[in-house]
Amino acid sequence: MTPYYSDDSVTIYHGDCREWDGRADALITDPPYGMNLGTHGGVNDKRPTELRRQGYASYDDTPESFASVVVPAIVEILARTSRGAVFAPAPSAWMLPAPDALGGVFIPAANGHSPWGFQNLAPVLFYGSAPDLNLGAKATMFRATGRAEVELGHPCPKPLPWMTWLVSLASKHGETVIDPFMGSGTTLAAAKALGRRAIGIEIDERYCEVAATRCSQEVLGLVS
Repeated sequence: MTPYYSDDSVTIYHGDCREWDGRADALITDPPYGMNLGTHGGVNDKRPTELRRQGYASYDDTPESFASVVVPAIVEILARTSRGAVFAPAPSAWMLPAPDALGGVFIPAANGHSPWGFQNLAPVLFYGSAPDLNLGAKATMFRATGRAEVELGHPCPKPLPWMTWLVSLASKHGETVIDPFMGSGTTLAAAKALGRRAIGIEIDERYCEVAATRCSQEVLGLVS
């Protein structure tokens, strides 16, 4: 794969992540996982319509696509990293390999609806073990109230504090993290600010451009 963008800390590839054959220390990603919430009684917001309107032209966000595209990519890249942290809510999470631990982001104000009511947790599946665990354990849950940078134009960006927490938990300074479903590049921005190297892969070129612009900006502390 030919880099779309590269600097001293970040490399971005435009293409199918299943074609990447490199190695990294940690897989940290928020893959597409079916944000269309269905037709149950809890659906009373406009997000499903908005997500369909802004979605990927090259990827149909359905359970079938998750099973045929996302799952094989996650499995393959986990085999070439030391550990992994993957955002994956139900029911998509059940398609992925069984994790070694569970955690996530607790959202007091809720994050949409489910057949059981408000969603207050963005689950993370953890694979392998945390780095430097012998030096002290860190919390695998993170309480968050901030919102994502919606002006980036991505239909479902993760807030920077979420990915900063996850990159800090799942990797060490100087290590390389890979996000095979890069989106607008929040994982990469967090990794660069924390002194990690980062590899991002994205199928949609417009988001590659967004991520490249973010990563090319000077980092002073944490990137916004």
